[in-house]
Amino acid sequence: MEYKFTQASPVNGLNFLSVDTQSNFKVAILTASFALPLGADAAANALLPGLLKRTCKKYPTITQMNRHLASLYGAMVSGGVGKDGESQILTLRVTVLEDRFSLSDEKISSAAADLLLDLIFEPNFVDGKFCEADVEREKRLMIEQIESELNDKRYYALKRCTEIMCENEAYSLGRCGTVEEIRALDSDKLVRAWKNMLSSAIVYIGVTGSMNADLIRSRFEQKFEDIDRSRLAELHTEFITSAYETHRVREEMPVKQGKLVLGLRAGMTDADDNYCAIKVMCDIFGGGVYSKLFNNVREKMSLCYYCSAGFNRGKGLIMVQSGIENENEQKAIDAILAQLEDIQKGNFTDEEFDASIKGLTNLAHGVSDTPEGIDRWYSGQMLDSDIITPEEYASLISTITREQVIAAAQAVTLDTVYMLAGTGTEDDEEGEVTE
Repeated sequence: MEYKFTQASPVNGLNFLSVDTQSNFKVAILTASFALPLGADAAANALLPGLLKRTCKKYPTITQMNRHLASLYGAMVSGGVGKDGESQILTLRVTVLEDRFSLSDEKISSAAADLLLDLIFEPNFVDGKFCEADVEREKRLMIEQIESELNDKRYYALKRCTEIMCENEAYSLGRCGTVEEIRALDSDKLVRAWKNMLSSAIVYIGVTGSMNADLIRSRFEQKFEDIDRSRLAELHTEFITSAYETHRVREEMPVKQGKLVLGLRAGMTDADDNYCAIKVMCDIFGGGVYSKLFNNVREKMSLCYYCSAGFNRGKGLIMVQSGIENENEQKAIDAILAQLEDIQKGNFTDEEFDASIKGLTNLAHGVSDTPEGIDRWYSGQMLDSDIITPEEYASLISTITREQVIAAAQAVTLDTVYMLAGTGTEDDEEGEVTE
């Protein structure tokens, strides 16, 4: 299903994009994302979405905020932090009922825009600072989130492999900073981070639904006119095209199932370099039930409880994750690399190739089935030089040839092998994670 999207020319680091869903959904989504370099201020930046989404000057308590959201027909506010390449992405999002469903012709979308502006530009300050109780709450919640992620040994293994692989690159830093950095935060540091976000971040404003996009755009532009944005952040991601040597690290933890992660360089010079061919290649390698890793390493050889490969376009990495018995470590490594070598030699069937093309294009076409999918699709391209629709992406995937897949595979090099060996004393379930 195709929808019309309109992209305004960036003004002073402010990017605006609207997608008119032609009244096909019941809800509309308004998103504001801020991109900053991933660095020493990661912890302070990461706390901002949590602080900003719960209260503001107009609604200074969570109870008052919830009452206002209820008056907007159950509108929802969400926020989060992620990373795209070596940029940290802070996001606030308001999901609201479409105007046509209001009982008295209220402009719900206009009220949602007002709320998002209040959350971003009018925080709940006390004497010019964030409320100390709010700061301590968000610090506690963020620390709990980090600790829960590290307790997930699949996530831990992926994170450790990434840290080792990108040791001298900004990408090795966690999107939320460290627990120690979060504990050291205070209101003064967070106010400075908030001011820096408004003044220097690359900003994306996305409207999904039947809203008055021009009015919303003008409101945001007016707000940013009052802020000195003469020193915008310079966003850059270092791409290493080839592994210079292979690093091998082995650690032990009390888990029943060992976690093996292989980090590979995809041979990319930037995020646009041959990414569709690499995507298809990675999908044939380990992207689905039709992939070589699933059918051969997991099913035929029974070497892994799970085995898959994920492609990180924003950094040019391919990460292979598997759960294995300790004694199968080398066998699994050899088997995984043998599947890659097969693709490099062109040893994959037409059925595997066609299944990958079909699977990836079906996923792209499914993006437009929900407003949430549409919002994620376009906000995920906020740092891209050219925005493409899901349909355009599916068309690009469908043009990829076997020869392009082989060439893409031949550019892949093994950088890091990380093994988290289990001592067999903790329950663990099959699964996989991505970062």
